[in-house]
Amino acid sequence: MKNVLKWALFSLLMFGCQGDDYYNLGVYEAKSENYEKSIYYFSKAIDENPNDNEAYFSRAYSQQKIGGKERNVILDYSKSLELNPNDFEAHNNRGAAYMKIKDYKNALSDYEKTIELNPNYSLAFYNMGNLFVLINDKKNACENYNKALELGYKAEDIKLKIMANCK
Repeated sequence: MKNVLKWALFSLLMFGCQGDDYYNLGVYEAKSENYEKSIYYFSKAIDENPNDNEAYFSRAYSQQKIGGKERNVILDYSKSLELNPNDFEAHNNRGAAYMKIKDYKNALSDYEKTIELNPNYSLAFYNMGNLFVLINDKKNACENYNKALELGYKAEDIKLKIMANCK
């Protein structure tokens, strides 16, 4: 694998990079959990092709993994959604970024849109349950946690959250 990567990097240096090449390098770095490097490559991919919604999505995701850059995360997911408005994962992930900065209204809106686009996406129900706990709406939190569980959400803590909030 390392030889393949070395050959790919050598080829890129010798022959130049295209947007897809930068994107693929970003994906490789993100999968290796080298998020700073992945952000660099996704940014280069965006420079080469400003209409690449996947590059915006992936850069936002990498920034989200690092943490502390929620405003940038929201901007990138927003741009990704401008280019592909039906990307339910981008809505869900942007909702998580909004939750992090305590913008619960926009977080809720994104989670609702996620569920509208993909009613079987259990993570959105789980996230919405967490949101309702934060705003002290245990009834809606319980409904969403139970729906997430019904749809097969497997997080270790969901049953604990149901026990703690749904009496």
